[in-house]
Amino acid sequence: MHRIFFLLAGALSLAGCAGGPATGDGGLSSAARYQGHLVMLPEMHIFVPCNAEAPLWLVTDAATGHRLEAQYTSLVSEPYEEAFAVLRGTPGPQLDCRGCKDFPGSFRVSEIIEYRQAEAGDCH
Repeated sequence: MHRIFFLLAGALSLAGCAGGPATGDGGLSSAARYQGHLVMLPEMHIFVPCNAEAPLWLVTDAATGHRLEAQYTSLVSEPYEEAFAVLRGTPGPQLDCRGCKDFPGSFRVSEIIEYRQAEAGDCH
């Protein structure tokens, strides 16, 4: 099974226990360069920064979101599969929207630096 499946299951089961907004990103705090894995589905867009404890809800402008979605299908072979990305952005709080309430934090993308198929050596 893919690592993201277990992260999603854990995030969804812990979401009901969360006491307040948290980034779930191990202390990441300012706009900077982050690398990790993306899952882009119609109902959710998530980013799991390397060494993060939980997936983050991905926040983009329309053009960036469209670019990530369009390219995702060419990078993966099945739903929920991870693609690898290096992004410039800012981790943020848990959001109050349909779907994103299940994630302990968010990540606002300001720039796509690299986006490709995930490889075994990513995040090491």
